Amino acid sequence: MFTFDNITLDRILVPVDGSNQSKEALRRAAFIARQFDASITLLSVVEFGKVMSGVQQVSTGGYVPEHLTAGAEEMLKKMAKLVPEDIHVETEALLGDPAEVVVEEAEEEHYDLVVMGSRGLGKIKGIFMGSVSQQVVQECKCPVLVIHG
Repeated sequence: MFTFDNITLDRILVPVDGSNQSKEALRRAAFIARQFDASITLLSVVEFGKVMSGVQQVSTGGYVPEHLTAGAEEMLKKMAKLVPEDIHVETEALLGDPAEVVVEEAEEEHYDLVVMGSRGLGKIKGIFMGSVSQQVVQECKCPVLVIHG
């Protein structure tokens, strides 16, 4: 017999970029979190190559200046304020390829669910439309809920 009694969700990962799509994903993640008494982690991924030229990357010798994630951290603070107070929320800004970082974070930190928008990734949305969410769906080992519209 099929039953829903053993489904638990303790940790939900919500990759965000400040777009309306990611706000809608967060709204739905908050609804799910409330139903399961789960916590939410908001994740912003800054693409290192998009914020620094090749010369700058070489000259830093692998060091990642804090100012690269400052904008992401500010956006995360604003997004965290959208989460109802009764839901525990954490934020994290990481550098790397968005899809790869989301998949790695979900697996390494043992998230039970990823909730993300299907598009809306800032300046490069024309190239990126859905490719990040598509890659996450294909590679992630935990369930992924993609919010369209």
